[in-house]
Amino acid sequence: MNLPDLTRIVDTYISISKDYFNQLRSELIPPIRKLQKDELLNWFSFLIHPPEMLDKREPLDNKLYIHILLEPKNNIDINEFIKELPEHFLKPEQKTKSNIAGFICSFLQEDDWAYAWKLHGEASEYVLSIIENHKNSIPIEHIIQLLHFITNPLTVGGKSLFFRNDFMVF
Repeated sequence: MNLPDLTRIVDTYISISKDYFNQLRSELIPPIRKLQKDELLNWFSFLIHPPEMLDKREPLDNKLYIHILLEPKNNIDINEFIKELPEHFLKPEQKTKSNIAGFICSFLQEDDWAYAWKLHGEASEYVLSIIENHKNSIPIEHIIQLLHFITNPLTVGGKSLFFRNDFMVF
């Protein structure tokens, strides 16, 4: 994942449907991969957010959205890039990003927020890879083991707990 230029971010979103993982397979992964294949995309990330995180582009309700951030390559005009986005990427607009809650800039390389956003993009890429490498559903045990692959080498996950209806150690 490339280091993003935080002044060239395109902020867009998709309303979440009931079948979230299949929605990622059909509505998020193909456009992201096409933008990458066409050499238009430098960086991306996504999270699930409520409407208040969308800067008043949606009414405040109980809906959740796949909140997508995209950065076109340096040689690509942002307005031209936005025209390449699919229609279901709602209300795209250019933004400048800075800090990420939970990060302290002085711990990052060169005291630069772009390094935090780079990590966020790498996490998003990892999630897409997890989905692409499973046939259909993803067993919770796989997700737990994949989280272990991150927490264990960082020495924060020798043993971790997961609970939905019962505790699972990973």
